[in-house]
Amino acid sequence: MTSELSIRMRSGQTWLRLALMIIYFFIAYTVVRLLVGISMLFQFVHQLVKGSRAERLYDFTADLNAFSYSVLQYLTFNSDERPFPFCDWPAPNNQDDSSSRY
Repeated sequence: MTSELSIRMRSGQTWLRLALMIIYFFIAYTVVRLLVGISMLFQFVHQLVKGSRAERLYDFTADLNAFSYSVLQYLTFNSDERPFPFCDWPAPNNQDDSSSRY
C-alpha cells in the first residue's frame, strides 16, 4: 500500500494538474470576473441607449460562460481535458433558444 502511495506521490502528472488548477483558480477567474463586470456594464448601457443588446458581446459572453464551465469541470475533476489555452476556445452549443432572446 505504501509503495502505491509513493508511486502516486512521484507522478508528475498529478503535480502538474495541481499547478494548473491553482493557476486556473486564481488567474482565470480573476480575468473572467473582470470581463463579466465590464461586459455587464457595457451591455446595460447599450440596452439603455440603443434599446437592444450588443449581439457580438452577447456571443462573446456565451463563449465566456462555456469557458468558465470547462474550467469548473477541470477543477472539480469532472473532466481531464485541460481548458483553453491547452485546447480550443470552447464555443457554446448553437441551439436557438428563443426563450432567452428578446
